[in-house]
Formats: sequence, C-alpha cells, structure tokens
Amino acid sequence: MLFESGTDRVDGMRKLFAFRRMLRNWPAALLGVILAVFVPLSDDAVTGYGVVFAQGSDDSGEEQQTRQVSGISEKTYRKFAEAQEFMEADNYQGALQVLNEVKAKKNLSSTEAIQLYSFYGVLYFSQERYKESITAFETMLKQEDLEDRQRTETLYTLAQLHFTIEDYKRAVDIMNQWLSVVENPGPEPFILLASAYYQLERYNEMITPIEKAMAIARERDKPVKEQWWLLLRVAYYELYDSTKDRKHLTKVKDILEILVVNWPKKEYWTMLSGLYGELNDDRRQVAAYESAYDQGFLAKSSEIVSMAQLLLQAEVAYKAARILEKGFEDGLVDKNEGNYRLLSQAWQVAAEYEKAIPPLKQAATISNDGELDVRLANSYLNLNRYDECAEAARGGLNKGGLKSRGGAYELLGMCLFEKSQFEDAKTAFRQAANDAKIAKRARNWIKFIESEQARINQLNESIRQARQARESFDN
Repeated sequence: MLFESGTDRVDGMRKLFAFRRMLRNWPAALLGVILAVFVPLSDDAVTGYGVVFAQGSDDSGEEQQTRQVSGISEKTYRKFAEAQEFMEADNYQGALQVLNEVKAKKNLSSTEAIQLYSFYGVLYFSQERYKESITAFETMLKQEDLEDRQRTETLYTLAQLHFTIEDYKRAVDIMNQWLSVVENPGPEPFILLASAYYQLERYNEMITPIEKAMAIARERDKPVKEQWWLLLRVAYYELYDSTKDRKHLTKVKDILEILVVNWPKKEYWTMLSGLYGELNDDRRQVAAYESAYDQGFLAKSSEIVSMAQLLLQAEVAYKAARILEKGFEDGLVDKNEGNYRLLSQAWQVAAEYEKAIPPLKQAATISNDGELDVRLANSYLNLNRYDECAEAARGGLNKGGLKSRGGAYELLGMCLFEKSQFEDAKTAFRQAANDAKIAKRARNWIKFIESEQARINQLNESIRQARQARESFDN
C-alpha cells in the first residue's frame, strides 16, 4: 500500500549503530586506576618489593641501626618516602626532582631500579604524560630480579597505556603477550583487546575475545555487562556493512533482542524495529516500534509520525489516526501541513471520512499551493457537501500551484452540476477541456449537462402544457 506522505522504514540503522565516537572515549574508562607497583610507605614499617625497614630503640635509648633488606638501602628508601610525600601533595615537580636524585646514584641495585622506574611510571601517568610513563615501565621490565607477578602487572599496564595514546596495534601485541602468561584472567582484559581490534577495524577478530569475556563472567556468576553486548553488536554490524552477509545482520538482531529484554531503552527498541524492517519482517518491525511507544519512549514529533506511518503500512489505519490525534492533543506532534495531511489520510483509510475533513482543512490552510484545497474539495464531494466542495475547488484554483488545473476545473464542474448550476458547471468543464488528458471527459460532461438541461426543459414544458390543459378544462 502506498501513501501520499511516504512510509519510509524507520531509518536509524547506520545512524544508531555509529559507535565510533563513543568508543574513542573509552581509553580513560578502560584504563581506570593504573597499577601501583609500589606500596605506600610509612614511618613505622614499609613493605615494598620484599623489603622491610623497621625502626625502634634499645634499652639504652640509642637509635637502632636500620637494616637493609632485599637490595634497597636506607638512604634510597628515605628518598622514595620523600618522593611519595610530594606525590600525595600533588607536588609532581618535587617528586620528580627527588627521583632524579635517586637515578643519579651510582650502582643502583636491581630492586632499587625496579622501584625507581615504577615510581617514574606512576608519576608520569598522574600528569597524563603517557608516553614517558610507557618508557618508564618498559625500562622497569628490563631490570633483573623482576618478579613474574610484577612483570605481568606491568605488561597489562603498558597495554592500557598504549590504548590510551591510541597506539592500538602495540596495545594488541602486549595484551596478547599478557594473556599468554597470565593465569585465570578476568573478563575485562578481553574487552580491552576487543576494543583495540575495533580501533584497528579488525572486526572479525573482536568477536572471540568478547565472547570469551562473557563466558568467564558467566562461569564466575558475574553479570555480562551491557557495554559488552554493544561492542559485540558493533562488530557484527561492521562485518555486515563490509560484506553484506545477512547472517551478520541476524546476529545484530539477536543481540538487540537481548538488549531490549535486559536493558529496555528507547534506542534499542527503535534500532530493533529498524532492523526488523531491514530483514523484511514487517510485523515485528511494527511491534517493536509500538513497544517503544507503549513504554513512553517516543516523545518527539518525528517518532510519533513514524509510528503512524508504520501502522498505516501495516493497514492499521484507525490506530495510526488515534496516535496522531493524541499527539496533536498532547502538543507532541508538530502542527504542520504534512502531519495534518497524514492524519487526514489515516482517517480516510480507516473509512472515517467525516473525521478526515478537519485535519485536511488545516493542512490546506497552511499550504502555499492549492493542491490540498482540491483534495479537500474531492472529500466534500464524496460526502455530498457540494457548497463546500465548490468553495474549496475555487480556493485551490485561486492559490495556484496545481499539478492539474484541468482536474481542478473538472472537480469544480462536478460540484456545480450537483448544485444544479448548469451554466457555471459547463463553464468549468470548458476550462477543464483545455487539458488534453481530460478534454474528452470534460466534453462528455458538457454534452451530458446539455442533454440534462434539454430533458429538464422538455419536462418543464410538458408540465407547463399539462397545467394549461388542466386550467382550460376547469374553465
């Protein structure tokens, strides 16, 4: 069924699946709090990479000598404590100066070097100097005596940092290296890996890590996050966009069906409706959009109009008209020519011809050309409201801008004929005859009117003669 205002499918596939800008903003959220590869220092007891310093007093009150443990001297420890105090006070320059003093020390032990460069990495990260932070952590990885736990934690931190500076290829390489050595990883690293693949447009490689993350979450009785489904959805949609393989589009549909059940949001319902349309499932397309409407998600004029168009397409014209009418009453639907015309059309299709008149009249009033006035005249003609029919037809002709002036004159002639204004009707049909497409029909109308006039004249003459005969007989 075709409608004058068009019944375009709900458009939003590409627009609503455009996640690029959103994903570009992920690095900070995914990075979170960077791994602190050193522990807080205190005056009483400190535990770093296997180091403990303790201070106390013997019975004589003399200060006990502080012992060096695991390769960090007391002097270096004090410098680290001083640097941390600067860090806690957000005095990054002061912290950097202290660390540089430690770095200048000759013959740093491996443990001191590990602590130093981990401190550099965190300090630079705190200042958003990510490339310098990366350099510091990479230097840390080169140190001897680095524990396996520290190595894996630092690799993960580096993967996050490379993601942050949009070096996605390096982020992928490091993350895969990390996954090859870590035991029982959680789901989030797989999501980070999939996000990096997305940035590299390696959409097919996104799917396995996302599904792995979901599987791990389920195994640990943790929720599968909404954002993970969104990432999986964009992977399948990008694959469809590049291959036009509809099996990928079906996957997108399956994911959206999960989203509307677990996170029933407006955009998911409207996307799902549009997707059903792409898959030529018109019944579900209407149902999904109607679900969004019933839940109060559709509040924009364009959305309510789209709902009405879909219902018209599904031949549910009465409900389409009621939804539009309520939209007008609630002040949600824009009071413009097109929307009034659509409401009139819905009532006409629903065979509510009287109800179709007021919105069509409103549309005609707003319109700058006479086309809608002529349509209004035709509606009046169908309802045998001939005076209003003639008035509307004349209004359309006066406005101009008609697709067929001949057709408008023909309609005017028909209205005038029904009013028994035969001479005016013939004048209108003579104007209509100037249009070659309807000239023959217009001339036939003129002949018919003339024959009708002749018949009426003959009838009137017969009546006159009969009356005279009766009067003569009475006399």
